[in-house]
Amino acid sequence: MRPFIKDMINVILNARFSYLFFTVVLLFLLRPFIAGPTAVTVVTDIFLWFLIISCVWAVHEKRKHQGLVILLAAAAILADLLDFLIQNAMAAWTSKIMIVLFLGYAVVTILFYLARQKEVTADMIMAGASEYMLIGVLWALLYALIEMVYPGSFSFAGAKDRSGFLYFSFVTLTTTGYGDVLPVSVQARSLAILETITGQLFIAITVARLVSLYTVSGNKKKVD
Repeated sequence: MRPFIKDMINVILNARFSYLFFTVVLLFLLRPFIAGPTAVTVVTDIFLWFLIISCVWAVHEKRKHQGLVILLAAAAILADLLDFLIQNAMAAWTSKIMIVLFLGYAVVTILFYLARQKEVTADMIMAGASEYMLIGVLWALLYALIEMVYPGSFSFAGAKDRSGFLYFSFVTLTTTGYGDVLPVSVQARSLAILETITGQLFIAITVARLVSLYTVSGNKKKVD
């Protein structure tokens, strides 16, 4: 049993989507133990940069797109770093738009990767889990953009920062709905509804595809 478990762990760690998935998980595991809003903001920003780098590794499948991916990632990290240092409206706009564009590209790329797979592998499972996590992060940044365009779009118990929008995004994505953060404007409510639908459809379609691929693979092995 132990060699089997060890082999499974090695397979998961060697999958190129694993680092992307565990970066997001580690962020949520560490946040409760970080004291002070400034420290939380700094750690969230740093993990977001690591997330972008992990995306580069995850979506580098086609060499002809590597240059574009690296360029988008570098631009997104640099823009976010400038926003962290300068902290003005222009830097904030540039940062959020660049990261949204990059994460949007990563989400679409991983989605096409999942659609092309012909059999169930550890890499495919980690890609599906990473895609789900990325959707939550992408929507968090979209909520932040909505708040910038339409101030007062959200009713928050705390500060309307990146950490707060990440919390609201994943609560919405998983349809938990605690009610401590509320979308107030029409734009925010529409985006929240779209995230809920996206999350539910993604789970349903991904699970159905995994089951169908596993069934087809099992039938082929029996025939052989």
